[in-house]
Amino acid sequence: MNNKRSLFWGAIVGAVICLAVSIYSIIPGYDHVLVTHDSTHTHPTHAFVFFALAVICGLVALVTRPKSASK
Repeated sequence: MNNKRSLFWGAIVGAVICLAVSIYSIIPGYDHVLVTHDSTHTHPTHAFVFFALAVICGLVALVTRPKSASK
């Protein structure tokens, strides 16, 4: 049961990080460190991929969420 709780919190942390990187990739004018070319422009492909990863992490968190103690 402890592994399920760790996976739940890890998925939430992963979703928040991926969402932040997705927003960071869309903002023009900043030096994006995750690209190999023209690092100051927007990168919609990277933003889409990280947003998709955030959605997947969110779904994993929903599937592995702990059950409530009261029944």
